[in-house]
Amino acid sequence: MGSERQPPRPTLRSVVLLTLSAACALAWPGAGLVHADDVSVPISLQVDLLGRVAAYEQRYASQPNAEAVVLIVVRRGHTESVRAAGQIEAGIRRSATLGGRVFAGAAPLTRPCARGRSNEAAIAYLTPGLGDQAGGIASALVGAPVMTVSAVGSDAERGIVLSFELVAARPTLVVNLPQARRQGVVFSSQLLRLARVIQ
Repeated sequence: MGSERQPPRPTLRSVVLLTLSAACALAWPGAGLVHADDVSVPISLQVDLLGRVAAYEQRYASQPNAEAVVLIVVRRGHTESVRAAGQIEAGIRRSATLGGRVFAGAAPLTRPCARGRSNEAAIAYLTPGLGDQAGGIASALVGAPVMTVSAVGSDAERGIVLSFELVAARPTLVVNLPQARRQGVVFSSQLLRLARVIQ
């Protein structure tokens, strides 16, 4: 078995745009498929909503002095994925905080699965073009205290904890409650009443 070249490890200085072909394809099956993914809620509004949602997640809200480390996952060569990743990064940097915590940058791919680290990624944000990876990502993060979020509404049906969709022209949160529990993500009942909850 020949040795495989490993992707360079990203730093924490800025949001890292992890490329699926370089990093994720080795960990999650089905990497050759690309689904048509529609972003129905503008990214800037998603980032604003995410900041509010994070404040209603038990573990995240209980660490007000911790920095917010966000992992942005992007599929290399997928135009919409790359564009959305830039918009997510710009939106978070503009606000400087996320759910009351200071934005600190991003973590390497392996970091979200690490437990008990103060600088672990708190949020993993998937860009369009990763729908075929959602199930694998969900499986890989069982037991990891990471809130997975997708820019594509249908990804919550595929195993991502939180996504955004338009319902009657209004932005709506979609929460995959069983997967949230598997990842130790606990939203307040107040927030769940405002969301479409997948049981």
